[in-house]
Amino acid sequence: MMKHQYGRVPLYMLQPKTLVNFAAQTLEFASHTLGYRDPCSGADTHGDRAKDAQTGLAIYSLNEVAEHETFDDCWIILYDKVFDVTKFLLEHPGGEDVVMEHAGRDATIAFRGVGHSVPALQMLDEYLVGILPASERIYTGDGPCQWNTL
Repeated sequence: MMKHQYGRVPLYMLQPKTLVNFAAQTLEFASHTLGYRDPCSGADTHGDRAKDAQTGLAIYSLNEVAEHETFDDCWIILYDKVFDVTKFLLEHPGGEDVVMEHAGRDATIAFRGVGHSVPALQMLDEYLVGILPASERIYTGDGPCQWNTL
């Protein structure tokens, strides 16, 4: 954000790149709301990545997920699964800042604490991109907290 003086009044202006990114996400949100879909969005961009034997999902480590912690590239982990929620930030009923608090990290406890509805859980499938390696899982596989105990 840039600060300029107009007489005695400070004016705050967004950086051009930030403004363009915000406009693009707003347009994408409006298109999504109206039901328009990008025909290229379904393309598999993770084809070269190792897949989990049980789920067939691409495997991402905690360190890899941690690299996606910005408003323009926001991934979170829920129940050991990796979600790219970048396109969902502007749609989140609680505001994007709630999601951004957990960007690049595990958000399972916060997610459970809110008590999300069944439709909210079903909506997650649209943003699923992968799963953690078996050695880093705590909610599935051999981890200390199994899915069926939740």
